[in-house]
Amino acid sequence: MRKSIFDIASASINISNEVDRIVSMSAKEKSTYSPPYDLTLFEFIDKCCFRDWSYRGHFVNVVDFLETVNYNEIKKDAKNGDTDAFMTLIELTYNFWNLAYRDIMDKDSQNGWNNNFFHLRDVMLDNLEKYNHKAYIENERILIIEDKPEVTAVVEIIEQDLAIDIIRYNHRSLQGEIELKKKILISLGSELEPKRKELQALNKQLSEDIFFMLNNLNVRHNNRSKKDIAKYKEHVAKMTKARLEKWYDELYQMMLLAFLLLDNVDRTASVKELKEKIVGG
Repeated sequence: MRKSIFDIASASINISNEVDRIVSMSAKEKSTYSPPYDLTLFEFIDKCCFRDWSYRGHFVNVVDFLETVNYNEIKKDAKNGDTDAFMTLIELTYNFWNLAYRDIMDKDSQNGWNNNFFHLRDVMLDNLEKYNHKAYIENERILIIEDKPEVTAVVEIIEQDLAIDIIRYNHRSLQGEIELKKKILISLGSELEPKRKELQALNKQLSEDIFFMLNNLNVRHNNRSKKDIAKYKEHVAKMTKARLEKWYDELYQMMLLAFLLLDNVDRTASVKELKEKIVGG
């Protein structure tokens, strides 16, 4: 069967070409045309937004920021097929894009942006979908994480600060960062603790496993040091960092399931009431 030009174009998409497109649209091609500016996205951010960005930190300007995060190395690695680097490139670019878009909303200056500006967003979103990632927007910051339905489901039912922790746990930057993961697990455990009896009634094994792991896998307590012999666990002390991180990731998934089970209690009661009305009616 003959392929259309659109089939051919779709099949020819590769990561190197996508990197070139994103870099070109953000740092080379002009995105504004309102006088007195005729700027690329990066130039606009530097001139109009960067100094007021709450995540600016100590950086002087956009050039300082890009040099510090090794922007050129990120581009190079992404063009060579490194998916993590590609996601980082999109995350960086999307954060700048979002800053500009917020400026549009604040100043009602849509007419100052050409089609290149909005096409850049579409290209980034298409690539995120292709690689099974999604963008989470939190105030002035965007995080790109793997698109996991269970994460999305829990984020929608939990308070905001904890939701951000749940999102961050999946972020690429936390891979290997066992202490940061531990802090998030402690926060999730604190949220579950008051609901422990309720969880026990729903799934006794899950509840027991979660709190056993919290208390014996060097999360809440130092189970790797003989200084506190009462809490010392030889098997845990001998675990490699990679092995311990694997168990942390398992605990994280179990805790997500616990939150979903707890959220389902009211739903189950409503369905029961509905069934009784239907049968009784």
